[in-house]
Amino acid sequence: MNATIPPRVQNKPNARDDERRARRLDRLIATWPAMDRELWIASCAPADPFDAPGYGSTFRLASRHKIARGYTYWLDFLRGTKRLDEAMPPEARISHARSAAWFRALKARGNAPYTIVSRFAELSMAIKVMAPHADRSCILQPYGASVRCRLTMTKRELDVPDVRILYAEGFRLMDTADLSRMDVDIRQALQFRDGFLFAFLASRGRRLGTVVQTMTATNVERHDERYHVTYWPDQLKTGYLGRADRVPMPKRLTPYIDMYLRKVRPRLLRDHDGGAFWIGRLGNPLGEEGIRKIVVTRSRALLGNPIRPHRFRHAIGSTAPLVNRSLPGLARAVIDISEDVMTEHYNRANGVVATEIFHQYLLDATQAAENRERLRKIKPPG
Repeated sequence: MNATIPPRVQNKPNARDDERRARRLDRLIATWPAMDRELWIASCAPADPFDAPGYGSTFRLASRHKIARGYTYWLDFLRGTKRLDEAMPPEARISHARSAAWFRALKARGNAPYTIVSRFAELSMAIKVMAPHADRSCILQPYGASVRCRLTMTKRELDVPDVRILYAEGFRLMDTADLSRMDVDIRQALQFRDGFLFAFLASRGRRLGTVVQTMTATNVERHDERYHVTYWPDQLKTGYLGRADRVPMPKRLTPYIDMYLRKVRPRLLRDHDGGAFWIGRLGNPLGEEGIRKIVVTRSRALLGNPIRPHRFRHAIGSTAPLVNRSLPGLARAVIDISEDVMTEHYNRANGVVATEIFHQYLLDATQAAENRERLRKIKPPG
């Protein structure tokens, strides 16, 4: 989709999450040796237009926080074993022997294999941020072999629900919310919003970091009988490709989106409307933590075990192949319909057809599922 990117608002809906993450990052860095702090800050600082950017400046805030947290674990290990010399540069503190000792310490603490691999990856990236040209082979391959090959990588089985049940739950919540009472009982508006969120995630499964940035004016628009949500490059994980992602919503959701925008969202708002699409109980934009809490609470009531927003993507990936086995690219097209993926694997027509097939299947299966005894017995949380 070739489109001009509209001006971004200063206060994004996930600003509070970013502020919280930034504070946590600052607290982590404050525990580091002075030399490490200086190198990290210099590498992560925005680059001058005439200088090459530092390696750390290429990461998003969430990635920097994750890397810094892993590096803090490493420093804590060095302190706890009397190996930390704060006068030495970060790259001088790594060695094959220390990697082996840290590996044994992580295993002794009961860390899972994937966690241990992540800790070494975070340490490697942290060293690259602070010393881009350092030799990191003692981290990547201690004594000549990777950490991964030294572990039995048993992948944890994910409890992936059928996306049709999640989709049906969204409509159940919306249909049973008594909006005539929402002026005196805000819980009715919250229930409708939560149901709409479930249907929204189940129908297209966009990433949480993108969903929280949805704005009414710059992302959501109605064309005839269908709404489209267009996410711009700076809102996408794949934004470096410079492509927008235009998401067509199911026609069945159109009257519900109308209701949300016309009545429910205004009820949730308080004094100031900053343009955020997803609104919390207190009238503020919902951030990542807020949406995650909604999904965890509602899914626990529905399934018995809670899931998180990203599990909707897994659910679509597991359910979509059941729709049409002759269209193996259906899950990829529904979950991520970016233009570069479509160019490489499918043409635009196949992507649209795949989406229409998937939405129609959801509609048919949902109408059947609404009569199931399991859904009738669901009790709302709280």
